[in-house]
Amino acid sequence: MAISPTSVTTPDPPASETARSPYEHWWITAAIMIGYTTVGLSVTVVNLAFPQIMTSLRADLDQMQWVQTGYMIVTAVMMPSVGWLGSRWGNRQIYLIAFSGYVGGSILCGLAWDVHSLIAFRLMQAVFAGPIFPITQVMLFEAFPENKRGLAMGISSLGFSFGPMVGPVLGGYLMEFASWRTVFYINVPTGIVGIILAYLVLPYPKSRVPRSLDVVGMLTMATFLVTFLLAMTQGRKEGWDSAYILSLLGIAAIAGLSFVLAELYNPEPFVELRLFRNFAFTMAAIVVFLNTLSFMSVNFIVILFLQAHLKFTPLQAAWMMLPSAVVVGMLSVLSGRLSDILPPKFLVMFGLTLVSLCIWQFTAMTTWTSVGVLTFWLTARGFSRAFTIAPLNRASLSPLDESELRMGSALLSLNRGIAAASSVALVATFFQNRLAQRAIWLNQDQGTLPFGQADILTSLNGTFISLGDFSQVASTKAMAMLNRMVQDEASLHTYHDTFMWVALLSAAGIIPALWMGRQRRNAK
Repeated sequence: MAISPTSVTTPDPPASETARSPYEHWWITAAIMIGYTTVGLSVTVVNLAFPQIMTSLRADLDQMQWVQTGYMIVTAVMMPSVGWLGSRWGNRQIYLIAFSGYVGGSILCGLAWDVHSLIAFRLMQAVFAGPIFPITQVMLFEAFPENKRGLAMGISSLGFSFGPMVGPVLGGYLMEFASWRTVFYINVPTGIVGIILAYLVLPYPKSRVPRSLDVVGMLTMATFLVTFLLAMTQGRKEGWDSAYILSLLGIAAIAGLSFVLAELYNPEPFVELRLFRNFAFTMAAIVVFLNTLSFMSVNFIVILFLQAHLKFTPLQAAWMMLPSAVVVGMLSVLSGRLSDILPPKFLVMFGLTLVSLCIWQFTAMTTWTSVGVLTFWLTARGFSRAFTIAPLNRASLSPLDESELRMGSALLSLNRGIAAASSVALVATFFQNRLAQRAIWLNQDQGTLPFGQADILTSLNGTFISLGDFSQVASTKAMAMLNRMVQDEASLHTYHDTFMWVALLSAAGIIPALWMGRQRRNAK
């Protein structure tokens, strides 16, 4: 079922707006960079405010998870809408509406009076956040000439990296010296500047051919994404074999199949899945998915390792991650420019190889590893990852015609959204199951040692008695300490296993990267 559009005639913009300045693409870049920074700030800083928000709004953790989970799901659902919205309104109008709505949502989040209003405002903010990344990618790609589009992708990566770069540190200070509401208000000043600049410099659309609204495709897509992402985010908590999760996955499977069939047989689909007939684009999409999955997974497990195992504070962990983010942002511009000179797939393969090797180094980390060594390998991973962002973005969009860019960018953004939402659930489930298995193995291995658990308990018991504890108290303390020692050792081995798994996942992206890089058919 489709709703046909009414006849639309796009008026020509004023002559002053059609005149193109040789510096126009730099003004467009400046406007989009401000937008990227504004959105990127809240990617990391909101999580840091959770403890204060829970105290202030008297919310529990189950309620608070919807502040972030709901945001991720709605953002992912809105990303593919860019193709249809762009045909109706054009890139300029989509960006202005989406970015203005995002900034307005930030203000409302800061004004929230209870957890339910905060969740509602975050969902509203997510509706506007979804189209921002794919539409800005397209605008930058179109604004730059063919021989500088890699540079455009590098600059966009710098803009998006800057927010997460300063977000944790800035958020740490805000949480220490100000209210949690400031984490939402910090978006407002840069947001207002970004809206004004975007209104002044973003080009008007040359022409628009409105597409009919594919209602069936839109509803089946939304049902698939909501149920699938809900299952992914709640599977570990509810149990992957629970009736609730199995029902969600069953609905997602039916909706997903219906969505694919509806889009393939509709001449004007809501999401143009036929783009995957382009082999080079499909291979690039696979690399994007694997790269995002491994990146988000290792970020989660590194932060867990630093805070849960090494007992670093959130602010200390943020300072350790900062050099990596700085290196990623700065080198992305260089790698983007290199992708205009060299085949992007070679840069991507080089980056994936180095990233995998850097992640592998964490399989040798222990409780006694120095801060300097940890920071070095985190920064080296940032250096390596810089070669997998801008060149990958360029290689992903290059195989598409100009008319396909908007829909292609939306599909790639959706790809990233699904990978990001699935990553934490998958790596946390792997970690949890592996931890239980490692603990069992360690207890079994005690019998092969020259001294067993009984000898260790006797030694610990004697130590506590010598410190003045009664026999029963000393025995209880000795058992608790032995259990903690076994758990810590099992935990360390589990971290090593998880890093190894993520390193292999990252390296798997090298295979489909071999088939990336074909240029657009109408490239000049």
